[in-house]
Amino acid sequence: MPTYCIPPLTGVPGFPASDFDWWTPTPPPSPPGLRYSAENPNWLGSFSISEGDGATKQLEFRALRGTLGGKDYLFLSWAIRVSALNTGIDRLNLILGDGTNYVALQVRLASASSTAAGTQDNGIFTYRMHNCSVAAGAISAVNPAIATDAANLEATGRLWVDWTNPERQLQVKWAFQVAIPLGLAWGPSPLNLPTSGALKLWYEVTASVPMGAGTVLYQVPTTPAAIHTSGILEIVPAGLLTTHMLDLSTGGGACTDGVRMDWGGVGVRNVAAGDPARPDTTTIRLDLGQDYPPNLAVNPATLYNESQTPNVAASKFQNQFFATPTFPAGLTTAQKEAVRARFSLGNWGSQVSIPTASSWRPVPGGEDVAYQSGAGESRFIWPLPAGGGADAFTTTLVRNINKFLNAVGQGNPLPASAQNPHQCMLVELRSTDPTVIFTSNSVYANMNVARASVFRRFAEISVVGLAPVGGPLRDVYLYVQKFNMPTVVVPGDGGRPNPDLRGGPGAVGGGARPPGTIDEVAAKVPTYVVHCYHDTGETMTLENGTKIPILHPQTSFGYFALHSGALHGWETRIYGAEKLAADLYRIRVPHHGSVYVETAIQARESANEASLPPDTNPGGCLGWLVALIRAIKRLLGLS
Repeated sequence: MPTYCIPPLTGVPGFPASDFDWWTPTPPPSPPGLRYSAENPNWLGSFSISEGDGATKQLEFRALRGTLGGKDYLFLSWAIRVSALNTGIDRLNLILGDGTNYVALQVRLASASSTAAGTQDNGIFTYRMHNCSVAAGAISAVNPAIATDAANLEATGRLWVDWTNPERQLQVKWAFQVAIPLGLAWGPSPLNLPTSGALKLWYEVTASVPMGAGTVLYQVPTTPAAIHTSGILEIVPAGLLTTHMLDLSTGGGACTDGVRMDWGGVGVRNVAAGDPARPDTTTIRLDLGQDYPPNLAVNPATLYNESQTPNVAASKFQNQFFATPTFPAGLTTAQKEAVRARFSLGNWGSQVSIPTASSWRPVPGGEDVAYQSGAGESRFIWPLPAGGGADAFTTTLVRNINKFLNAVGQGNPLPASAQNPHQCMLVELRSTDPTVIFTSNSVYANMNVARASVFRRFAEISVVGLAPVGGPLRDVYLYVQKFNMPTVVVPGDGGRPNPDLRGGPGAVGGGARPPGTIDEVAAKVPTYVVHCYHDTGETMTLENGTKIPILHPQTSFGYFALHSGALHGWETRIYGAEKLAADLYRIRVPHHGSVYVETAIQARESANEASLPPDTNPGGCLGWLVALIRAIKRLLGLS
């Protein structure tokens, strides 16, 4: 396993490293400043690992090393961005090793009240610390705990609950940070992490969904996936070896700094300067036989041609795909040009994060695209004429999209081959040079722009690629997260400004992209995200003996909702799924199959404007039928 260097704390412009002390004084000033935020700007230069594909992050781990007050520290942070704040479920398990000594720590959420830099003493979290034994590489927690109170951890360990950064507006549901001394024992444990040397780390986070319907389990390293806890009081899972842990370094040795891919670095753009402008860098254009944008064929006179042979020679029906990796310092031009990008498409919605041939389809010409140093990216154009006409992939996709538009528009059952006109993009990186290392080699683009007072879109929820876990159906939970979308806008606040999410002038051949990360955009504009989790068939035993499903994340999807004019407030719905609670839905999907739901967003311009119909309809086939009928009535102007 590669060794990753933990960067030094250096400070950022306007915010010196000396302001990274989040634990002095206790409690923090009121109101807490940026120094006491879980999103302190100094974390921007950290080693980080994030969870969540396709949309906003669900969890982010960060690490730095540095000196404060004459003492050397390892600074660690876990920011959980999606959680229902259930004190019986939400917790962090951490194992640290210095090569000789290993310690296990569990931190549990103890309050759901909004708090900045809360402590154990004021009831915001509880903890247990155990020494560990190692036999033949296997790690075990030694009982009893060496501390549940008065440990050195309490000096710097702080937990934030339901907190928003006062400057960057980034939100966390809960976050835990701790500064661990380097070069001396972290009492009462014998763990002594080096000021310059190697250490090992493993962690596991459980985050709740509403109603205690399940727990989403995250762990790093992610392999082997079968090794995780199955009881909420467990810290060290059975079978965990020291070789399964992440290798980190505080300096003094060779470290791995890899190539990575980010959401803002992939997309599509126009091929020619005269082509119609695109609303964003995620819109793909194809010749469906009718003008864009594609519409449901409600009127029989507007049916799409299901035998359409698309025009692939006109540039307005072509798309230039691009991927811009971020390279570490020191890579040669030859090493950069050894990087290859693979572009794939999947139906809009949620797919299994592990790509399979059945869930993600490679784009012709995009299977192995070399990085071009001159352009600063991997790029290719699709579709292109093949043998004088369209290739089979493009022709089949166009015809399947037309089948979808006709079937939904006419209220007919979807043919098995029908495909959503809205597609998600997956970009995967590899290298022909074995010396090139990747810290993030794939990215999913599942965020679109919704420009309408009432916006609706069908989304496919797929479990294609997962092995059956008993019974013909698998539960998938849809957990909605909204940013800047209050039901009633506060008087005087007309809503966030609507930025150009293309990232500036869309010059052909330019690298136009959305500003910042998805999370930074979501902090500033109305944003609607659907996080999807499938039932793994395994359970987590809670402290009271109750067993709840362990859920695993799939790709998320969502929309940046842009609205012009008066704004009273926002409403959202999901039709075709079983509503369990506010913002939580469940849908039962056939094994190795998929089901469609309809998402809806409404920007109500006044209190008198009629709201969207309720989404308390049942899921399954009946729910899908109800969603279809509603869509048809809406398009006919009957609702």
